This record gives sequence, C-alpha cells and structure tokens, in this order.
Amino acid sequence: MSPHRDDEPSAVFDRHGGSRPVGGRGPRDWSLDEADDFTPPNPKNPLAGARPGVVLGALMALGGIVGVLITAWVPGAAPSWLAPALIAVAVLGLVVLFLQMPRSRGGGSGDGAQV
Repeated sequence: MSPHRDDEPSAVFDRHGGSRPVGGRGPRDWSLDEADDFTPPNPKNPLAGARPGVVLGALMALGGIVGVLITAWVPGAAPSWLAPALIAVAVLGLVVLFLQMPRSRGGGSGDGAQV
C-alpha cells in the first residue's frame, strides 16, 4: 500500500510537476482498439408487437380525451353533439382496454420477485 493518500497531488505528480506512473491505468490510457465491441441494442417499435385491440383502445381513449380538450379550448362553434360523442369514444376506448386485460394471472407461484 502506498504511503500517500489517493487525493494527494504528490501521489500522482513528482516534485517537478511531471507525472508519476501510477499502479493502475486511467481512463485516458485506453485506445479505441482496446475498447470492447459493444453495440447498443436497436429498440423495436413498441406498437409492432402489440395486439390490435390494445392499440385501438388506447387510440380511442386518448383521442377522445384530447378531442374534448381541444373542443373546450377552440373558440369556434362546435356542434352540440361533438362533446358527448368524444366522451363516449373515450369511455368506449377504456372499455376496450379493460376487456383486453388477461383473465387470469400468468406465471408460477411465489412471492412475486423475479430475476
């Protein structure tokens, strides 16, 4: 073990300001050739593997809510049936999403912790 502390400058530099060789390698001692060949995974489209009922229900629920908010903020004359229709679309989308939920829990027994 070195008599110097890690945070002391004398552990890294000598008396004349030159660098002293340290036991380990620092982050600047690596070259691109020595680095590993890690390539990050390319994330897939989250809607590509989704069931059509889930996508339809989510679009209906979000579209209905956004439509109600837009008609409330737009200062134009909207038909009187538009707000109830958009609310019905949002509720129907939530019902579709509720019906897409699994009927029973999958998986084995246990306390819920999984690796």
